[in-house]
Amino acid sequence: MIQPPPPVIPPSEERHFAGGGEMGELVRSLDWSRTPLGPSRDWPVSLKTMVGVVLHNRFPMLMWWGPEMIQVYNDAYRPVLGRKHPGSLGAPGETIWSEIWDVVGPMARGVLNGGPATWSENLALFLNSRGFVEETFHTFSYSPIPDEQGGVGGVLVTVRETTQEVQFDRQLRMLRDLAARSADAKSPEQACRTSLDVLAGNDLDLPFSLLYLLDANGDTARLAGSSRLPDTVLAALPTQQSLSSESGTDWPFAEAARTGDSVIVKDLGQRLHALPGGRWNTPPSLAVVRALTQPGQSRPSGFLVGGVSPRRLLDASYHAFFQATAEQVAASVANARAYQAERQRAEELAALDRAKTAFFSNISHELRTPLTLLLGPTEDALASPERTLQGDSLETVHRNAVRLRKLVNTLLDFARIEAGRVRAAYEPTDLAALTAGLASAFRSAIERAGLVLDVDCPPLPEPAWVDHEMWEKIVLNLVSNALKFTFTGTITVAQALKDGYIELRVTDTGTGIPAHELPRLFERFHRVHGARARSHEGSGIGLALVHELVRLHGGTLTVQSELERGTTFTVCIPTGFAHLPPEHVTSAKSQRSLPAGADPYVRDALGWLTDGPSPPANDDGTPPTIDPASLGMEERGRVLLADDNADMREYVGRLLGAHWTVEAVADGEAALQAALARPPDLILSDVMMPRLDGFGLLQALRADERTRTVPVILLSARAGEEAQEEGLNAGADDYLVKPFSTRDLLARVTAQLTRSRLRKLEAAHGERLARIFQHTPVGIAILRGPEHVFEFANQNYLKLVANRDVTGKAIRDALPDLARQGIYELLDGVLTTGEPYIGRSLRVVFNDGPNQSAREVFFDFVYQPMSDAKGQVESIIVVAFDVTELATARREAEAANRAKDEFLAMLGHELRNPLAPILTALQLMRLRGETAAERERTLIERQVTHLVRMVDDLLDVSRVTRGKVTLKRERVTLTDVVAKAIEQISPLIDQRQHTLEVDLPDRGMDLNGDPTRLAQVFANLLTNAAKYTEPGGFLAVTGTREGRELVLSVRDTGVGIAPEMLPRVFDLFVQEHQALDRSQGGLGLGLAIARSLVTLHEGAISAHSAGRGRGSTFTVRLPALEAEAPAALPTPQPGALVPQEPTSVSARVLIVDDNRDAADVLSESLEFLGCTTRVSYDGPSGLEAAKEFRPEIALLDIGLPVMDGYELARLLRQQEEPRPLKLVAVTGYGQESDRQRSKAAGFDAHLVKPLHFETLEALLKDLTGA
Repeated sequence: MIQPPPPVIPPSEERHFAGGGEMGELVRSLDWSRTPLGPSRDWPVSLKTMVGVVLHNRFPMLMWWGPEMIQVYNDAYRPVLGRKHPGSLGAPGETIWSEIWDVVGPMARGVLNGGPATWSENLALFLNSRGFVEETFHTFSYSPIPDEQGGVGGVLVTVRETTQEVQFDRQLRMLRDLAARSADAKSPEQACRTSLDVLAGNDLDLPFSLLYLLDANGDTARLAGSSRLPDTVLAALPTQQSLSSESGTDWPFAEAARTGDSVIVKDLGQRLHALPGGRWNTPPSLAVVRALTQPGQSRPSGFLVGGVSPRRLLDASYHAFFQATAEQVAASVANARAYQAERQRAEELAALDRAKTAFFSNISHELRTPLTLLLGPTEDALASPERTLQGDSLETVHRNAVRLRKLVNTLLDFARIEAGRVRAAYEPTDLAALTAGLASAFRSAIERAGLVLDVDCPPLPEPAWVDHEMWEKIVLNLVSNALKFTFTGTITVAQALKDGYIELRVTDTGTGIPAHELPRLFERFHRVHGARARSHEGSGIGLALVHELVRLHGGTLTVQSELERGTTFTVCIPTGFAHLPPEHVTSAKSQRSLPAGADPYVRDALGWLTDGPSPPANDDGTPPTIDPASLGMEERGRVLLADDNADMREYVGRLLGAHWTVEAVADGEAALQAALARPPDLILSDVMMPRLDGFGLLQALRADERTRTVPVILLSARAGEEAQEEGLNAGADDYLVKPFSTRDLLARVTAQLTRSRLRKLEAAHGERLARIFQHTPVGIAILRGPEHVFEFANQNYLKLVANRDVTGKAIRDALPDLARQGIYELLDGVLTTGEPYIGRSLRVVFNDGPNQSAREVFFDFVYQPMSDAKGQVESIIVVAFDVTELATARREAEAANRAKDEFLAMLGHELRNPLAPILTALQLMRLRGETAAERERTLIERQVTHLVRMVDDLLDVSRVTRGKVTLKRERVTLTDVVAKAIEQISPLIDQRQHTLEVDLPDRGMDLNGDPTRLAQVFANLLTNAAKYTEPGGFLAVTGTREGRELVLSVRDTGVGIAPEMLPRVFDLFVQEHQALDRSQGGLGLGLAIARSLVTLHEGAISAHSAGRGRGSTFTVRLPALEAEAPAALPTPQPGALVPQEPTSVSARVLIVDDNRDAADVLSESLEFLGCTTRVSYDGPSGLEAAKEFRPEIALLDIGLPVMDGYELARLLRQQEEPRPLKLVAVTGYGQESDRQRSKAAGFDAHLVKPLHFETLEALLKDLTGA
């Protein structure tokens, strides 16, 4: 570092460096003689002037002067230098900015060497101006400073640092994305996962992140997720951490929560071992811990641990970023928790609503069923001549009237209890006798069910104070409940005195209750879903009523249960009456000795038993006579009736039995077994039944092929359109609401049986047609309706669609592959118009190949519409033939034929083009009789080399495709190989006036390969680049070593490659332009050969282009070894010439050919014949030359650039004078079709290259009449 000496300022220099602030003083005080610029008094005026401009400018400015690029800068630029100041004044730029010189150096050198001014916006530069490598961004310009000689003496740099702007924009985008993506989080955990996904996308500011959530107590933080940390690091982290007992290795969560500010963690390496380097290749050494707290919130919801970028200073703006990030994550977590709380409240309300709905549904069922059995027999009696109820009908009415009264009383009891209006009367009672009597009332029903009733109620030492009516309801509900859910075993009713309490235990060996249902068992309206029971009847408030009645006695009701083992309900009430309200206690004993309320419960229990009440033999309660003909009935059918209510089974069975054979069962499970064993003609089923309800039965019937089409009528107490719609949507054929009339029931059953018979007939016809279709040798399918649902598909059709399960599915769901292929539209058109469609060799692509790859199939097919009785198209029959093999063979044959024709035409043109100037030049030399024509020799050598290269390419591609290439491997330096390739194609580069830039390392570019073949690879790539880049273009060869690979790229600024051509650019005979414009030449073999040779060297080659007109880059990757030089390549030798005698023909001839050699030598040859010639090298210049030259004959090349020969001929014909112009086509395309085309375009003659002198001379004589 150069230290400024004491101020020594020559008086003559004061006017140049006066002022300028601190830097002006420093410039004046520096001994410039010790720098490459020398004493300031010797500086040129331009340098002194520019130094003054820089020093007095308030914008950050820097200038580099001279080849050493010595620095001078102003006060505004000093902050950019940081610690590099003041030693950077007068020092070379490359020394001061060594860390970024590989980026800015070439730009500055380019301007210094005479290139144009340049600039960069928001360029990322990693400066070491503050003691560490720091991420910075700058917008700057490089402008040339003229020197005294009119050249460039230095570079002026204007700089604006944009680091904060770029970083702020990056952070703002992340925060905006964080707010948008986490807004829909439904839980705090999801909010954390979504936030971490966003944080992971900004690893430049957050090398890693951890999110912790606090528990409800606010003491334990639990790890919710991380970003950018490998599993090995996460495995060492504890999943939770207590804030009250933090250790030295824990995160400082308590301090962050207490202060509400950022806490910096410096010993990061000790906490997180083996941290990854990330995008900076340097692991972070600091982390920031922030509490997840929203503004105005004191208690955090969790914590953020964020890594600090090793390329940034942890300043105020960086702290603000961490704060904003933590607040946004906190908002996301808070929103998610609010959503959770609201959702929980909504679920609780919905559960209550569902329970209420279920209750009213059950109550509706419970009320409508006895109403049906009241109204039905009553209406039948009114319709009978006697107009009286008698026999079984009278019993049915009475039983259901009693049941209806019981249901209404139960509802009123529960309503009174909830409203607090119960008038209890607690009296001293012999509770053992009362309980035993109530339980024994069920003995006949229990024993009839095949169960054992065990009553153990020994006398109590003292009376119990209970309300008789309430105690009856308690015991009767518990015992009837036990009978309802017990199918085998014993029901035990036991009562005893225990620890000052009277304990009643009702135990059964029934189906049991699931453990998760036990806490809600005594809730109002709650029913255990799916429980196996003797009946589905019940309001859902029986146990809730018992629970409230026990509570009114000051007691408790508990339950213990085990699935399939049984259940025990235990009632405990205190002895005495001190716990009871005094106003409701009476000492008078009730005179009732029998349980008056037991009869309705026992009647219900008897109704649950599957045999039910049997009608007497002399039953006079038959329904009124109804004429079956009036209801459309023709013959008896089988009806399966399912209902858990014995009265309903007996009543409906009696109505239907007069006309059909009826089989009655007590629940859905029995109905399903009966239907599967012998499918009936109709199923009439109640909705609410034990074991399997009506909807479950319906689903099971529709799922089985045997019963899928059996009509089902559902009986339900739920009325209204919504209930009916639910039933029909579930698959029912009809829905009958209780109570219903006899006539309505019979009419609906008749209608469904009639439809059933019609469906069976239709199904039989369909089966016969299906059997015929199955044996046809083609694919056949039937599509029904506007959605084109597969009603039928035979085996041959299924083979065509890879045996997919299509039956019953719409074609858009069954075969989604057909989207955007026109199939759906064709079917829609046939359905709309009613016209059939015949398709030939239609290409269809299915995505059902291996690994979901595309499978291409070709079909011949017919879409035949089928109409219903009204003439509306209801279905389409599809008949399809697989013609893939035929179509593929035809396509391959056509493609091969096209490729052959194109290749032969191209081959003829390309081989003839270089031969034309060779032969013409040789003939010209013969005419001259010269033996030392150096110019013609050079021309011949150039064209012969071109021809040899093409022939070699043809031979090479032949050998490569047959696997006959043998590599002569040796240790070779890639730099020497590239030099050899450049030497081979340098004439082409010079001819097209390209600029070639080569950037290859001096060392480390060795590999094991064939030097000749590798030189051929890069020569082909360079030739390709030179040919497809306009004259005066730019070519670049760059190489580097990446690990164990050598990477070399050939880049040009040429015509580029279209995106659709990139996948085929290395294929044989493929070129970007296959039109008449063949000015670039080539057989389309060079890149194919290059790829094959690179592959033989265990390497890879790829092409990249941004599109037409944007240049191309070809990259070769080869295995690396240590370096050695390759051998040199031989060069071809020119042949000898034979002089010939000239001949003379006179005419004005215009020659237009883009091959300059061919055009020039043809011109000279014609001039030797006595012609006057004018030469043009493209169509537009030829057209202008014709206007001025006024030729008699025009020799036009067909494959011209810009404007081909056919277009030029047409325009020449339009502008020709009264004297006709003779047009001659000169081309390498010599097939008969080419001759016919030139004749149709107006050419008078067609010459094929190479031109023979005698043919040309004869043609000229013929055209001129000489």
